[in-house]
Amino acid sequence: MGSKLIWTVGQARANYSMTMMAACYNLKRLVYVQRAGIEAF
Repeated sequence: MGSKLIWTVGQARANYSMTMMAACYNLKRLVYVQRAGIEAF
């Protein structure tokens, strides 16, 4: 999750990789927030 190096060839693949890492992080955080019963706004 906290990778600082991206082992891809090309800018497009690196962007895709970073987008997928961010999406996975956000989904995991969403599950945590929902289970904790935290409501936004």
